[in-house]
Amino acid sequence: MPYRSFRRKPERRLPGLTALASLLMLLTAGAALSGCASDDDGDNWSVSAPVSAGQAIRLDSVPSHEPASVYRLTYRSTDAHNPQQLVRVSAQVLVPRGRAPAGGWPVLAWAHGESGLHLTCAPSVMGIGTVQAHFYDGWLRQGFAIVATDYPGMGEPGAPLLLNARSEGMSVLDSVRAARERLPDLSENVVLNGHAQGGQAALAAAAMASTYAPHLRILGTIAAAPPYLDEQTVQELLHPANPHSFSPAVPELLTLGQSLVETDPSTDINEAFTPRGQRLLHEAGSMCASDFFPIAKRSGLAPATLLEPEADRVLAPVFDWAKYPGFSLPSPVLIESGAQDLHTSTSQQKRLVARLCAAGTAVTHRIHDASHNGTLAAMTTEAHSFAGQLLQGTTPRSDCNSSR
Repeated sequence: MPYRSFRRKPERRLPGLTALASLLMLLTAGAALSGCASDDDGDNWSVSAPVSAGQAIRLDSVPSHEPASVYRLTYRSTDAHNPQQLVRVSAQVLVPRGRAPAGGWPVLAWAHGESGLHLTCAPSVMGIGTVQAHFYDGWLRQGFAIVATDYPGMGEPGAPLLLNARSEGMSVLDSVRAARERLPDLSENVVLNGHAQGGQAALAAAAMASTYAPHLRILGTIAAAPPYLDEQTVQELLHPANPHSFSPAVPELLTLGQSLVETDPSTDINEAFTPRGQRLLHEAGSMCASDFFPIAKRSGLAPATLLEPEADRVLAPVFDWAKYPGFSLPSPVLIESGAQDLHTSTSQQKRLVARLCAAGTAVTHRIHDASHNGTLAAMTTEAHSFAGQLLQGTTPRSDCNSSR
């Protein structure tokens, strides 16, 4: 049976800039090009606030056992699929208890790893679990406030753009801008941090910050297991050395395909996936990653039985949107890899490090004897030390000129 998209009800989008300009010209001669928020979108804080990316919509206190004040934030970000429009995105914010230091709490902008496409897979919806609480506690003890964004289409209605580097990067930056708008104790000093998909988001945010969010002071970036979908990685996904064995590429490609369909319903996804693969696309969009991965593995699918000959062409848009917006980053970068990572290979990450170094970025690269998820725990001490150096104004040692 051919696949049909189980597309969510489209998000009610904000009017385009052209429409906003036309309306304002009718109302006020010579008025600035800006729109107004309304009670319809839940913005009861400032009904006349200009509509713009990085604007907070709601900030709600959340009961928590964390040693911090915890909030759920909703804010506006730029729609990467249509830059003339804005999308509503959600985030968690954790602020240490007690008096803020002079200049405010430094901010850790945390970007989470891949958790699924469905609205309810967002960390701000699922809440703070034991592992996440342990991770947050470490950074709170270091004196950081944490702004942990979801991505568009997660936590708030909309089409999820999985691994869209620009979309993720703008969300990271806009979430910090929105949090600082409502919480004046947050500093302009920001350390970007992310795991897997979030590592990509953090690096993308670092590349975009100087032009997209110039009022933020990005001290540096920490990326654990960041993907790098260059031509070699794409070929390894679509044409692996052992195409008849299951690999994490199976659920990843299905989830990317579902994301593409939700973004562009005209996509003929049947030309990318076999009938057996098509039967799992609904699950890819309706389940969270922790549930979908074992289902994909039990399906018996492998790249050879998942992909049609036209998969390269059909899936090309997602590989295009996964490209980083830049590699010449103005602040230091720490990349942490796991030697046992089956999701984001060490060789893939080494190529990313080489590309960053070639562009003049100062990169510290560490490889741990750890799995994909284990890398996050293995890097804790080094990540805290790296961030501490950044706060002190010390430049961490770069590995770019070493023989590693």
